[in-house]
Amino acid sequence: MNNEQQFSDELLNSFVDNELTTAEKSRVYVRINQDEALNRRVCELRKTRDLVQMAYKDLPPPPSMRPLTRTGRKVRHGIAAGLVFTFGVVFSWLQFGPGTHSVGPDVQQEASMTGSKLDAHSPTPLPNIAVASEMKILFHLNSDNPARIKDVLDEAESLLKLYQEQKQPARVDIVTNGQGLNLLLANGSPYPERISRMQKQYQNLTFAACQNTMERFSGLGIQTDLLPGVIIIDSAVAQIIRLQQEGWVYIQV
Repeated sequence: MNNEQQFSDELLNSFVDNELTTAEKSRVYVRINQDEALNRRVCELRKTRDLVQMAYKDLPPPPSMRPLTRTGRKVRHGIAAGLVFTFGVVFSWLQFGPGTHSVGPDVQQEASMTGSKLDAHSPTPLPNIAVASEMKILFHLNSDNPARIKDVLDEAESLLKLYQEQKQPARVDIVTNGQGLNLLLANGSPYPERISRMQKQYQNLTFAACQNTMERFSGLGIQTDLLPGVIIIDSAVAQIIRLQQEGWVYIQV
C-alpha cells in the first residue's frame, strides 16, 4: 500500500491543523521523516490553507452590521476567489518556476503552519507505521506572541515525553529568530524555569538563538544575554535549510 492510499488529505489536513493526538502526530512525523514526497504533500496542504486565510483576511470590512444582500455576498465571494487565484498563480511560479529549490517560502518569509479541519464524526484511521531509527524534529519560532511561545514548548515537550516513554531515539531542536528570540533572553524570557527544567530532563533537546537577530537587537540597544545552555547559530534560516537537507521534519509554530 502506497502513501497515497495510507494518508488521505483529510488525515493530513487534521495533522497540519494540530487536531491529532500527540501519539498520532508522532506516527505521521515518522512517515514524513521517511518520505520526501509525503513531506511535500503536507507542505502543499499547509500553503493552500495559508492562501485561503490570506485572501479572507484582506477582505474589506462591511460598511455596517446589516446582513449582506445576495449581490453583496456574490461580490465578497468573487473578491476572495480572485485573491486566492492570484496567490495561487504567484505560489505556482515560486514553487515551479526557474531557480526553485526544496525550501519553500515558509522558511524564507516565516509563513504559518496551518491546515484544513477534519470532520470529527468521520476520522480517518492512521495506518500502522514502522518506527524510524531516529526522529529529528525542528521547531521554528519567530514570534513573541504568548500563545505561540507556549505552543512551541508544549508541543516539543509532548513529543519528547512520548519518545522517552516509547524509548524512541529522537532529537528536537527549537530554533528562534526575529521576535522569537525573546523566549531565550536571560532578562526577558517568560519561561526561564521551564526551559531549564526541560534542558535537564531531555538531553536530546536543543534551544538555539540566531546570531543575526542578536546583532540586530544589540544595534537597537536591547540586551541579548541568553539563558544558560542556549546555543548560538549563525543564521536561523541557514540552519533550517541545513537541517531540512539532513532529513529533519520542519515545523513553524
